[in-house]
Amino acid sequence: MKEFLLILLFGKSVLLTPVPVVLHGSMELQPEAPIEAITSGASIQIDVSSIVSWDTKEGILEFRQRLKKQFPPGSIKAELFGDGNKKTTLTYKGNHLFNKDSVMLSLYGDNGVPTDVEFKKVILTSSIELKGVKVLWKNHKQ
Repeated sequence: MKEFLLILLFGKSVLLTPVPVVLHGSMELQPEAPIEAITSGASIQIDVSSIVSWDTKEGILEFRQRLKKQFPPGSIKAELFGDGNKKTTLTYKGNHLFNKDSVMLSLYGDNGVPTDVEFKKVILTSSIELKGVKVLWKNHKQ
């Protein structure tokens, strides 16, 4: 119940890139204000709608296979840095969200994200070129 209330009252997504970016190799982002997780399921979402889209005529399983080929699991990671160089790593393992309007790649931590740390820097690393993407911080898991 406590998590539900926290999500309801404080849950939100924060755009970390005010304009679409090209991500290939490493990129450092410094949010305007520190970002925090209100649940351990917080994540980084990469909006790849400018690269790929889902047509409702295409089967869901087929689209998921196409995503996996185009964006191989393990090809993208994010490191979140808090005070005292506390580091949390989030990895893209093939998780995604999509509908007819958008496609998001989801990066999660193996052990979740600590809820007691303010993160002031994010370093994104991608072994594949992602053109025209937006990066978001989602501080809860639905």
